[in-house]
Amino acid sequence: MVETARDRVLAAVCDILYITESDLTDGDATDLRDLGLDSVRFVLLMKRLGVSPESVLRNQMADSLSIGGWTRELEKAGESV
Repeated sequence: MVETARDRVLAAVCDILYITESDLTDGDATDLRDLGLDSVRFVLLMKRLGVSPESVLRNQMADSLSIGGWTRELEKAGESV
């Protein structure tokens, strides 16, 4: 089975924020700040997902703080997560 970008993002978010998929009350559109995302955890997640601190992608992901948003940004950028 091929792991999708969403699978990788979801796994990283669940691990760093100590949540389960059932905590995503609005599904993939759930604002991750509502689940405990802060600047430190954001940095950890970017590192886990392989997004460089100097990357434009990092700024785009900061504007899309949801599983769905991050998945779209990663897929648009062609990043391998």
